[in-house]
Amino acid sequence: MGDAPPSPPAIAHRTRGFGVKILVLCGSLRAQSSNRALLQAYERLAPSSISVQHYEQLGELPHCNPDLDGETVPHQAGALRSLVASADAVIISTPEYAHGLPGAFKNALDWLVSDPAFAGKPVVILHSSRGSAWALDSLKEVLRTKSARIIETASVSLPLGSNQLDAKAILTRADLRQLLRHSIEELENDAKMKP
Repeated sequence: MGDAPPSPPAIAHRTRGFGVKILVLCGSLRAQSSNRALLQAYERLAPSSISVQHYEQLGELPHCNPDLDGETVPHQAGALRSLVASADAVIISTPEYAHGLPGAFKNALDWLVSDPAFAGKPVVILHSSRGSAWALDSLKEVLRTKSARIIETASVSLPLGSNQLDAKAILTRADLRQLLRHSIEELENDAKMKP
């Protein structure tokens, strides 16, 4: 339970350039999740000025316990915090379970509650719109409570219509490509405004 360095599998990392560095968080543990597909499509559309990291250890985080959150934290939680600290922005897409956030994803967010690096962190939400906004509203409330800065102009609702789409299928649809490109442009515009 010490503060050992993060293990290499914590992320899938593709360096695309030397501009904006984003950390991608998927709220689903499913390998074929449509939320994961959205995030993969987002990366494929991103220009060379954006560096992308996908966090891949959501299911390996221990249960958040304030007794373990002191001078040292479990190394899995420390790895997540380090990735958040080094990112210029965080991109999130999560499914809805039982009118709320998935437990594993909420656990990850709980590990960031006492992390000062998350305060003021720009966040973009990619919402898979299926007629319900319980998880979206819950996510926004959690992020605001942690003082994250949601980039509303870059956060978009995408009408997938099916939870079986992969990244390739998403990119074949002009309406979804347009929404994702708009999000990327707004993220870049926000980054240009940094002091």
